[in-house]
Amino acid sequence: AGAREVLRRTSHLDPADVWLATTDADTLVPVSWLRQQARLADQGWDAVAGTVWVADWSGYPQRVRAAFHERYGAGLGPHPPVHGANLGFRAATYLKAGGFPDAPTAEDHALVAALAATGGRMLWTRAVTVATSARREARAPNGFSHYLADLEATA
Repeated sequence: AGAREVLRRTSHLDPADVWLATTDADTLVPVSWLRQQARLADQGWDAVAGTVWVADWSGYPQRVRAAFHERYGAGLGPHPPVHGANLGFRAATYLKAGGFPDAPTAEDHALVAALAATGGRMLWTRAVTVATSARREARAPNGFSHYLADLEATA
């Protein structure tokens, strides 16, 4: 809904010149976050997927924090990090990709896959990072909280 509203409000502009950035309500972005994404857009990137760090590990055993840093920091996993909490993309590429899918979970992953499939320039970077919550109650099936719960069960 937010992306549709931005597109409506900027419909008089060339979509190649409009940058959309997404984050989550339980995420803190640094003051320079949008400037970092805009600089990368100016360098020709059509989409930017940044990383997250956990702001507060209270309630989790130290082994979960260690496992997260070991696996996430090493880039281990089925794909590069993708978080709706730290994502930016050119409106033209977003429209070409068909926008966010109507999915109860992993819509950020599906969008990034669609953005990459457009042939646009996609950047996965650790240079753009945000602080996110390690909340225990998972709202999205198989989302970040679920990932942390899996780490706790296996670490």
